[in-house]
Amino acid sequence: MFELHNAHAETEKAEDRNGSSTTGSRRGWELALDICMVVLMGGILFWGATSQFPNQFNDATRYQCYAVAFWHGTPGLTTLPQKQCAFLSATTSSTLATKLKGRGFPGILVRLVESQSTTQPLHALPPEYPLLTLVPFSLALVVPQQLYQVAYAIWMALAAAGIYFMLLRYRSRTAAIAFAVYLMIGSWATAETRFDLLTAGLTLGAVMLAARARWKWAFALLALGTLLKFYPVVLIPPLLIAQHLQTKSRWSSWRQWSGVGVFVAVCAGVTAFSLLLNVADTVSPFRYFFSRPIEVESFPATLVWLGSFVGYPLHYVFTFQSLNVISALSSKISLLSTVLLVAGLLYTFWLQWQRKIDIFMSSLLTILVVITVGKVFSPQYLIWVAPFVAYVGRCHWKWLLSWVVVATLTTIIFPFIFVDLPHIINYYPVVFARDLLMVAIVLALLYYGSRNKALVEEEEKSANHGVVEGRA
Repeated sequence: MFELHNAHAETEKAEDRNGSSTTGSRRGWELALDICMVVLMGGILFWGATSQFPNQFNDATRYQCYAVAFWHGTPGLTTLPQKQCAFLSATTSSTLATKLKGRGFPGILVRLVESQSTTQPLHALPPEYPLLTLVPFSLALVVPQQLYQVAYAIWMALAAAGIYFMLLRYRSRTAAIAFAVYLMIGSWATAETRFDLLTAGLTLGAVMLAARARWKWAFALLALGTLLKFYPVVLIPPLLIAQHLQTKSRWSSWRQWSGVGVFVAVCAGVTAFSLLLNVADTVSPFRYFFSRPIEVESFPATLVWLGSFVGYPLHYVFTFQSLNVISALSSKISLLSTVLLVAGLLYTFWLQWQRKIDIFMSSLLTILVVITVGKVFSPQYLIWVAPFVAYVGRCHWKWLLSWVVVATLTTIIFPFIFVDLPHIINYYPVVFARDLLMVAIVLALLYYGSRNKALVEEEEKSANHGVVEGRA
């Protein structure tokens, strides 16, 4: 009896060892798969980045100009090719000081602006981006100047890997792989030449923290994302609604607004520091943001294009570092775009308020609405939504099919169609097809959300199940 029991025990131990060995082997293969996927993603995106290296005026070379000008002053730009940084003005502070003096502003403010000459180190800020962008721009300065674009691409590859592992850890492997696929196809030439991956990672992290009721940290990350690019600010309502639904706090209570308080404090602190360095360049990104005309890839631009067939001719202008479209219809279409934007956002927030969609779907829809019906749409904007599309849709075939088509059309547009910018109107059907598909995706998601009762029913079932268990 004793010997039989011991034999059985030994058998169980052997099975446990075999099971552990099998589990360990499986984890090893999964880790190898993830590493291969990240390396493949980084390699393909680096290949796409190298397609932009020959262009002396690409995004990464502009970032190099910003970083060098900040750390060494505008005289330091002489170490770079002469034409590369010709777009930077060394007179922004003096011009603003003259305007302030002429309009009777306090002398202390005028003297502050006059002291912020961009010829000095630590005073030249990017005129189109907030101060915090100098962090990623400066990281690539650790290598010789001629290797700046290579180093920058490597840093962004690490950012992409970080998002991949965030999705792997907090969602699923299928979501992480879907993200990699979307990035490789839709952001082939932009992911490692722009800094949008950093903003996308911060916004995804903020929403993940909010889903776990870490509200102050969520709003802090959202603030950092906003200080890189302004668009994450539109996620404040989804986070606030999610917090209210979870905590059930009164709107008048400090608890409900403490996270927003953190957001405001972080943004105000960084902005105040930026103003001390350069008032003119701190204000410039806001003018840049609000004054941009209709960008050539946006859905409103396709409406302007359609108007050209009924007697409203259009023409293109290169301003604000992008190609924009001008027409007699521009003001009316801009107004329509604003109305659709507000309506889409309000309806999204209402769906979340009614518990028909969760915070991830609400965040995805919010960013999609901003991109789709806004008057500015650049190819790198797909990076903003790629993590959320992957998180929500994972590898479901409907999500994969629709978003891979959007991604493919976007890469056809940039960089390939943009090679022939003077004749871009000949390729506008491609832009129209991509934008129309994105509008269809947004409408389908809004329709699905309006008919969805799963969240409410699931909560009721959980509550009823808890009552039954309690009585038992």
